[in-house]
Amino acid sequence: MKKTVVTDRIIYVEPDSMANFSSCAGIIIRSKGKVFIDMNLGPEETPKLLMQENPDAAVITHFHLDHSVWTRYVADYSKALVLIPEKEEPCLTSLDFVIAHTAGPFGMAEKWKDFVVNHLFYRPLTVYDCYSEKTSFHHLVPEMVVLDTPGHSPSHTSFYFPDEKILFSGDVGLDRFGPWYGWADCNIKTIVESLLRLDGLQVELILTSHGGMIKNKIRNAFLKSIRHILEREEKIIRKLDKGMTKQDIIAQGIFYPHTQKIREPMRSFVTMWDTAMFNHHEALIKEGGLVKFFPEIKGMI
Repeated sequence: MKKTVVTDRIIYVEPDSMANFSSCAGIIIRSKGKVFIDMNLGPEETPKLLMQENPDAAVITHFHLDHSVWTRYVADYSKALVLIPEKEEPCLTSLDFVIAHTAGPFGMAEKWKDFVVNHLFYRPLTVYDCYSEKTSFHHLVPEMVVLDTPGHSPSHTSFYFPDEKILFSGDVGLDRFGPWYGWADCNIKTIVESLLRLDGLQVELILTSHGGMIKNKIRNAFLKSIRHILEREEKIIRKLDKGMTKQDIIAQGIFYPHTQKIREPMRSFVTMWDTAMFNHHEALIKEGGLVKFFPEIKGMI
């Protein structure tokens, strides 16, 4: 793992690898109490860090497995309270629910269940509390502001530190690949609303889940993510106008190019995710496209 001391209270922690969608970067906050957010570093590093730091709370931004499966270590290696987004409680407490609401609609339930249980080691949470934007962390981190930033997931959350003008953006898509919306419960319009909300903050440093630290051209980071979405939409429209089928467009990749080079079962999974992303774009195009709902972005990007 790589630790970067950002301030005397915030440490940014990155895993050695994010391969196979199994880990993410997170933060340690040392304030009135000690809080971990999205400390999914892997099966060796996460338990070690929990024992070293012994946090008071372990928070996840959303239910996606590369952000949440580390919580299975919390009770064994610390006394921390696990805190999960209120609206995503069923996904984190029921294997059947999370499979049915992710891979189920794509006919991939059994293959995904095997991967989730036997490779990512998903375990339903039994001891936890829920939080929302209205939750006060005053007893632990009084300087932290909780922000609803849904779209990537139904209740994705970001965390803002106004005194330092630092944002832990979570997984809103500020990395070079842009926003991901590969499950049926993702929502492109809500992602854009969240990005515009974050763009309205006074931010001098962004700590991301998968894109490292962003120190320069802060506003451009949010607009670039919106541009990714708009460019995907425009590309799909051009291909449809040329008479390409849905299957052919997906085969060329929406988010994941060169899927033919990926080994199974990941090839099936990325095809499933690209299918979901195509479906989201197709529905939005039928409604008139992204700019119809956000005319202001045309001049911004």
